[in-house]
Amino acid sequence: MRLKLNGYVASDADKEVYLWFGCPAFSPQDVRDALEQLPEGEMLTLEINSNGGSVWAGGEIYSVLRGSNADTVAEIQSLAASAASYIAIGCNRVLISPVAQMMIHLPSTTTRGAVPEHRQSIKILNGIKDSILNAYEIKSKGKRTRQQLSAMIDSETWLTAQQALDAGLVDEILYDDDGVLSPSDIVNAYGMPDIAKMRDEYRKAHQHQDPPTTPVDHWQDAARLAIEKMRFL
Repeated sequence: MRLKLNGYVASDADKEVYLWFGCPAFSPQDVRDALEQLPEGEMLTLEINSNGGSVWAGGEIYSVLRGSNADTVAEIQSLAASAASYIAIGCNRVLISPVAQMMIHLPSTTTRGAVPEHRQSIKILNGIKDSILNAYEIKSKGKRTRQQLSAMIDSETWLTAQQALDAGLVDEILYDDDGVLSPSDIVNAYGMPDIAKMRDEYRKAHQHQDPPTTPVDHWQDAARLAIEKMRFL
C-alpha cells in the first residue's frame, strides 16, 4: 500500500484550510487511517514530497510511525525538508531518489509581547530543537555525533542523496544499481504560507454557513492558533 504525502505538513484541523486555498497538505490522520486500513502483512510506503510545516503535526506522525508494528518505508521522491525530514525517519527504512534532497534546520516562530514573552519563546524553540535532534541521532546510529547533527541544524543543511546516506539519515539510494552516485542537484524551496491569515479568510468565507453542531470554545481555539504558529518552516 502506498500513501502520498505531498505538500505542507498540517494539523488535522488545518488541513482543510490549506486545501481550501489550493495548497496541497497532509495531516497525522492521513497516516493513522493508512495504518488502520493496511492489510495484514502488507508494507506501507510513504511517498514524500514536502517542504515541511507544523512541528507538532510532524512530531505526531513520527511518533505514530515509530509506534506502529507495520512494516513502513519512506520514499523521498523530491524533497523531505524540515518537519518532513523527521517524518521520513520515523519509518523502518528510508529510501531516497538520486535527484532528491533532505533539509534540516532550526524551528521558528513569531512572538509578540515584552522581553519575558520572547525569552519564553526561545526556551520553547530550544526544547523543540533538542526533541527533533533526538530523532536524527537515533536514525544516524553514530554516523554523525549529536554535536555534528546539532551544527547541521543550526546552519540549515541541505543534503544530497549521497550526503543523507553518509549521515545515516537514509538507508538506500533508489535506482543506484552500481553503488556509485555523485549528485549535484539544486532544489528551490518555498516558505510556508501564513496559516493564520489563511484561517481568517477561510472563516470569513464560511461564516454564513450553518453553525457547527457542537459549541466552540473560543479560548481553546485561540490557544490552538497560538500553538500552531510554532511552525518548523
